[in-house]
Amino acid sequence: MNCLRLLRTVRSQPLLNISTVKYISQHPLKFLETQEWWKEKDDVPQRWQLIYKAPMVNILNYASAYLTFSTVTVACSSLYYAAFLFDEKTINDPIVVGDDIVIANTATEGLIYLGAFIAFHVAVKILLSKYVIRLYKDGDDYLAVFRGNWYNSVVKHEFHLKEFKKLNPSLVITWSEARFALGKKKGILLENYFKTPEHFNYLLTKKRLDSNEDETN
Repeated sequence: MNCLRLLRTVRSQPLLNISTVKYISQHPLKFLETQEWWKEKDDVPQRWQLIYKAPMVNILNYASAYLTFSTVTVACSSLYYAAFLFDEKTINDPIVVGDDIVIANTATEGLIYLGAFIAFHVAVKILLSKYVIRLYKDGDDYLAVFRGNWYNSVVKHEFHLKEFKKLNPSLVITWSEARFALGKKKGILLENYFKTPEHFNYLLTKKRLDSNEDETN
């Protein structure tokens, strides 16, 4: 029995090594294959090199567009109701849509629901606006691409290596370890989605190395 177990381990070990090497070696190649396409899509000059690409880009694209559309629609509908349909005499009456669909028992309750709805959507929008979907590098200059408010829209932010630093953990955001300062703007970067680990380590350690050299001098 022990010989059979040893034989199984020896047979499976080379396969594990092959699959691991294949995954690591192809990961940077995927960036090279899609880099030109993303540069054209983001309207980025050729001097920039793609070093980071976040997951779920398409889902975030639809989510951002939906949040903007739904928030604007509900806000405009509420303003129309308050301007043309609301009557102070019926403030304690239920808010009814159609013949028998009760939205809220009173206008005050409906206002609370509306405020909570808008506040939640705004909070999610702020969170998505800090999610870096792509990161480009040119020497010690970096270009972060964020998701815009509308479908397929992006916002670009340029910063220098010395302006990059890790932020302190936060109790509000569960993945607070992924929060970083990109100059004057804060962003969320996931370590596993860099082109190579060296690109992420360089961002974290380069400033500390420079400061040590300054202290020595």
